Amino acid sequence: MTVKKTTRERILQASFELLSEKGFAGSCTREIAQRAGVAEVTIFRHFTNKENLFRQTTQRHSSIPALATVIPTILDKPIHEGIPVLVDAFLTRMSDNKSWIRIFQMELQRDPEVFRPECQRLLEELYQVCGGYFSQVLRDGTSICCDPLLASKIFVMLCYGFFQVEEIQLGNSCRSSDNQPVIDAIIKMLCKGIEA
Repeated sequence: MTVKKTTRERILQASFELLSEKGFAGSCTREIAQRAGVAEVTIFRHFTNKENLFRQTTQRHSSIPALATVIPTILDKPIHEGIPVLVDAFLTRMSDNKSWIRIFQMELQRDPEVFRPECQRLLEELYQVCGGYFSQVLRDGTSICCDPLLASKIFVMLCYGFFQVEEIQLGNSCRSSDNQPVIDAIIKMLCKGIEA
């Protein structure tokens, strides 16, 4: 039995698809409405304007929900078991949303005044979610060598940098078996570098 998507979900999915294909400037709400099977006015009823639709689409497809879901499942594990799960969830989500990330980066270059605040907001939220994991690890008695927020920034930057080079710049899959030694090294660096 299939579950029927709500109007809001259909609009967000159509927005994701069209913005991934054409970018913010190349997409119009009329096309998004057609793809979602709704009237254009319905978009404005749900999201007020195109910028808010972009913001909510970005939030829905960010890595934050995936990480926020996986973190509670690893809190009872030692750091050397939890970090690999966190790395895997983060890389998988970014890999699944590669076209979206590419478009977001292009929009950031095209119109930094509009898109930089959204980028900064997403990064801060990502750091907070990951920092929550490292704070809990610290509270549970694992000694870590730096502030939990700093540990989260190191985590994000290592994983994102790897994804950026492999998937965006080289066009490879960061999830390929050829890259497993690199992923293992990232995990080892994170575990040994963060754990005091």
